[in-house]
Amino acid sequence: MKRFLQILRRFLPLLLSLAVLVYLFGFRTDPRETLETAQRVEPSMLALAALLGIISFAFQAARLKLLVQVIGHKVPLWRMFLYTLLGHFYNSAIPGGSVGGDAIKALYLSQATGSKPQAFAAVLVDRLCGLFMLAALALAVLLPSIDEPSMRQAAFVVIAFTSCATLAIALMTSRRVRKLIPVGTSRKLPFSRAIRAFDDAMQTYRGHKKGLLAALLLSILPQAGWIAMHVAIGRGIGIELAWHEYAVLIPVAGMVAALPISFGGWGVGEAATVHFFELRGVAKSQALVLSLMGRMLQLGWALLSLPFSWAIPRPKGMSEAIADEPDPAESQRAPAKVD
Repeated sequence: MKRFLQILRRFLPLLLSLAVLVYLFGFRTDPRETLETAQRVEPSMLALAALLGIISFAFQAARLKLLVQVIGHKVPLWRMFLYTLLGHFYNSAIPGGSVGGDAIKALYLSQATGSKPQAFAAVLVDRLCGLFMLAALALAVLLPSIDEPSMRQAAFVVIAFTSCATLAIALMTSRRVRKLIPVGTSRKLPFSRAIRAFDDAMQTYRGHKKGLLAALLLSILPQAGWIAMHVAIGRGIGIELAWHEYAVLIPVAGMVAALPISFGGWGVGEAATVHFFELRGVAKSQALVLSLMGRMLQLGWALLSLPFSWAIPRPKGMSEAIADEPDPAESQRAPAKVD
């Protein structure tokens, strides 16, 4: 029974993603119109989008390199680039948990740093920097048009996400607040594993505020590249929106996709893109193609990393991580060792 529940927990997000995609293709949009929209994309704009996508990955790798360097490890940028692509592949193509790609990326990174705890902390803080900056950029662009009815729902998502993230970081990094929390309380809370992993990561980076700030500011570049990639795709399929509208709607859809309820955000991210772009007058089929093309371009780059991954040692525990993600919080409590 326990094994059945483990399998069910692993594949439920995938089933949800498939169900939402079937709904979008079969009931929310016209399949023929969606296919025609995809076929009309301008090759030059698609090529530009692909270039922007790989540039975004390169900046993500630079951010992870900076975060690892802050805690005393020097890892070549090419390795960080490869780890970033591999993490995205496992997160988007291998059914597992909500952060399966991050777990795999941390396992690879632990070989270079010699410490699983610090590798998991770096990867988690890297993800948090990206999400926080994504929300901050969207909020900054959104403010001038926040009174528009079609932007109010997007504003609610951005403000709620940014407020919760800011509050969580402030509480977890405050010594005074930590003293008020009884020992062992975090284990009794919902999402206790995620809370403990976040807490341990914050402790690893305590005292490195300048490094964290630099990583946060660097996050502007990969997020800008990711948004620009979607702008190029949108122009290629005839979506007539200004760049600042993309700078709000794409991050909002990304925040919804980041919720740990579907496999890699598939389906949920597409549904959010269709919903919010439709509020701005974009056809549902165009919004769906926009989201799917963006995902497929990124997945295509990630697939190219697989042959290169054979040239580096495969981390121990890889198969266990794919089958059932390790608990980063527990890993950080284990003695550090070189795999």
